[in-house]
Parts: sequence; C-alpha cells; structure tokens
Amino acid sequence: MTPPLPVSIDPYPDESIASMLRRLSTTTGIPVHTLHPYGVSGRLTDRQIGPLAHTLGVPTRRLRTHTLHHRLAGRHGRKPASIELRRSDTSICSACGIGSLWSGLVWVSHCPSCRSVLDDGVTADRAAHALQMQDAFLRSMQAPNLGFTDRRLRLLRLLRLHVHLATGPATTGVQPAGSWQAPAWIAGFAEHAWPASRTVQATRDLIGERTLTHLGETPAPEDDCATVRQVLHDRLHDRLRGSGITEAAIPDYLHPRHRALDADAAGEDLGHGIARALRREAIHAATGARPTAAQLEERYGDLRKQPMTATYVHHLSNTAAGLRILAREVDRLARAGIADYRYRRAVLTTLHSVPTSTLALIAVPRTPRNQRLAAAWIWLELTQGTLGLSPHHAGMRRDLRAFDQALLGEDRLILIEYGHQLLGAVADDVARGAQQTVTRAASHADAG
Repeated sequence: MTPPLPVSIDPYPDESIASMLRRLSTTTGIPVHTLHPYGVSGRLTDRQIGPLAHTLGVPTRRLRTHTLHHRLAGRHGRKPASIELRRSDTSICSACGIGSLWSGLVWVSHCPSCRSVLDDGVTADRAAHALQMQDAFLRSMQAPNLGFTDRRLRLLRLLRLHVHLATGPATTGVQPAGSWQAPAWIAGFAEHAWPASRTVQATRDLIGERTLTHLGETPAPEDDCATVRQVLHDRLHDRLRGSGITEAAIPDYLHPRHRALDADAAGEDLGHGIARALRREAIHAATGARPTAAQLEERYGDLRKQPMTATYVHHLSNTAAGLRILAREVDRLARAGIADYRYRRAVLTTLHSVPTSTLALIAVPRTPRNQRLAAAWIWLELTQGTLGLSPHHAGMRRDLRAFDQALLGEDRLILIEYGHQLLGAVADDVARGAQQTVTRAASHADAG
C-alpha cells in the first residue's frame, strides 16, 4: 500500500466520494484518475474501498456511510436495485463546489447542500416543482420508519414512471439522448410523478392519462362526464355495426403510429390494450351485452398478468378521450378493408417455414433461418399481431427486424401473396368439405 498523502479530507455531510476525490485533487495537484484509477461512478467493491479510504485519509467505516448502497440499505444489508439509475456526471454543484451522494440519482435536480439548482436551464416555476419532489423523495428514502420493501417499491414505481414517460408510448416527441436524466426534464416530470408513485393504481393511472394525450386526446374533466361518455359510447357502437367490423375483424395489435414489429415492450402493451378494448366494445355492439372479464379472459388471456395493458383498456373504455381514440381505430380498420383476423391466425399458426421455391423469388439467401423468418414475417403482416402472441420464438425479434429492412417492395408483395394463397387454399378446402357434406346428406335423403 502506498504511504498516505500529507493532506487528508474531512468529508462534508452527505458528500459523495467523487466530490472528495475532486477536492483532494485540487489541493494536491494530483489527477483524480491517479488518486483512484477505477472511477467512482458505479458501486465500490470491498477491494476498492479500503485503498480509497487510505488515499483520502478517511476511516473505511466512515467512508462507507458516504455511499448510496449504505444509505438505502434495508434489513440484512439488502439494496434496492433501482438506485443504480444515475446520471453520467458527478453532479458537482457550481455554487458551493460540493457534490452530494444523492446528486447522482436522476430525481435530484438541486444541490442538497445549498439547494442551488444543478442546471441553469430549469425555469423558476419548474424548479419549485422539482425541489418539492426532491425534498419529499429524500425524506422518504431516509425515513427510519420506512421498511426496505416499501422504500424499494416506491423507488421502482417512480422508476417505472420516469422511464415510461420518457421513452415509452406516452412520450410526446423524440427526445435527445440522455435528456430524461437532465434536471430540466426532471423538473417537468416532478409535479405529478411523486404523488402518483405513492400507489400502484395511481402510477398506472398517470401513465394511462399521459398515453391518451400522446395519442391525440387530452383528457378534459369538464368533457369527461357520464352523459358525454354515453353519447360517445353509442356512436362507437353505431360505427362498429355500420362498418361491419366484428370481434373477428380486430387484430391482436392496434396502434395508430407504429407497426407491431417496430414497437418496444411498452408499445406492445398499448397496442394490445387498444385491440382488447375495441374487441370488448365490438362484442357489446353485436350482442347488446357487455362481455364479462371472465369471458374476455377465456378468449384473450388474463389481464392480471398484463397490468399495463389492463390500465390502457380501462382508460380507453371509460373516458371520453379513450372512446374517441377507439372510434378513430374503427375508421382506420374500415378504410384498410375488413379482414377476418381470427381466421388468419388459425390458418397461419401452422406456417413455420416458407418453401425455398418462394424464397428464391425474393432478394434474400435461401437458408433455413430465412425460411423461418419469412414465415414469422408473413404472420405479423397478415394477422397484424405481435411476435409474443405468435407461434414463433420471441427471441427472433432482432433478426426479424433486419430481415424486414432487407426486403424490397416487390419482395414484400411476393411474401404477402404466398400468405394469401395459403389462406385461400384452406378456405377452398373448407368449402369443398362443406359441399361434400351437403351432397352426402342429400343422397341419404333421396335414398330414404
């Protein structure tokens, strides 16, 4: 071990180790990477913290108290996994020159020491919201009476809101890389996110509301009354009946902006939610009776295993904004031409590989892998479903996207035509079987 430096650091309350190293570097003129070559952006190991304590002249036990893993640990040393979500910088305050260990968390927009904003781009009104949430967040994370489980779950709900609203279907536009970690973005996020993270249902409700806004329908309290919802509900049913769109004519995935192949997990949840909500309304319009949760579960699976899809279904079916979105999807389906997606799913579920004779007609190598990818591609295109609900392996998503990008316009037509040929051949077989049944019945009647 190298001898201790002639100077040492007396840590400030809640000071980060990165801040201590920077202060020591300024005092001694030794670069930070020389003082500690491993960096301090991630979790410090037991092997690293001993030499680091020696370098700083701080007892090892005391130095451990200046890490998030120590501060947020629960009983028996368990750590919330979500505390690894940090900004890439060390968030040294430009006003006081101190970096708090809490500043590495993305929800901290102000210096916890002097309360100066960490980003000059934050406007005064938003800064107030950001600071309010930050104070509540830090009090909660440090509350001695808050159990590890409660603390961890609150963190996870806040994380879900942060990531979903920044990168998921509720995003209101393309954001620069890393912008969701900037204090300016956090400030806009803060007003509603912290109260919503208190419960699971409030978290889901906020995501649902933001998603409706993303789809072009801003929920308005004065517009969202029982009378308005009933009028929109009746109009939706009239559109369904007038267009001839039944439950069978609704695919597994409906999204006004993205194909299923291009959607991420959050986008798939939304697409499934729109489809499921519209199917429920189609059954109601056709039968006059609203299907029960058990009936829908038997047809399309248990929504308790798909909490975000359930959230979208609820908001789409029970708000004026959601009913307008469903009406637009009916119009979009009608313009595209009515198709029996239930029949397509039933027929194409047995298509696992496209013959080489068909693959020879398109500009991709004739390999077993491409035969399987072509079959999956046909499934997605003709059923308008998702890979997760298909007979194909969900792990081929990346390869399937590359396959899709390699296809020329003519190649797509050839594959779609092959799929339609299969659908037609099965339909012809069914028709011939029905005709043979009728003929045999007539013969028996004549004989009798």
